[in-house]
Amino acid sequence: MNRRRGIGVIVGIAILVLIGIAAGMPWALSEWREARVEAGLQNGGYVVYLRHADRNAGPKEKLSAESKLADFSQCATQRNLTDEGRSDATKIGTTLQSLGIPVGRVIALPLCRTRDTAMLAFGRAALEPRLYDPDFVAKLLAVAPAAGTNTVLVDTEDQVRRLIGLELRPAEAAVFKPK
Repeated sequence: MNRRRGIGVIVGIAILVLIGIAAGMPWALSEWREARVEAGLQNGGYVVYLRHADRNAGPKEKLSAESKLADFSQCATQRNLTDEGRSDATKIGTTLQSLGIPVGRVIALPLCRTRDTAMLAFGRAALEPRLYDPDFVAKLLAVAPAAGTNTVLVDTEDQVRRLIGLELRPAEAAVFKPK
């Protein structure tokens, strides 16, 4: 199956560097594209795939979509957010709030760094180990959010890279419009 077609989103996908918009950083989107994405998000109807903020280095965790939620609770054995990552995650939430972007459901991979990014940015998250599964992520990207809101998936960059070939840096997001 061609996963790129199976996602069920409109063809246009925008990369949104959330903290770059707030800080006016040069690596943020062009002003025209930034305004267009911002206006669309303010009206709701999008699924935002957010990569967790900056994390510490270390060995990859041995967790999967089949892992139980309790298996994710050992943060000492995971690559956690750096101090800068924690700050950036907080900035993501304040940026979206200051731009008037409504956030409905927030779904996070239960890794400590993805969960912490969601909690610092949005103050809530439904934890879902199946976010390790690209097919499950594709299904979530195709589900329209509740009216007037946007859904946020907080994950690693692996699944979106496998689905559409897009590599996200920490705290970057891809914005999808379900059909």
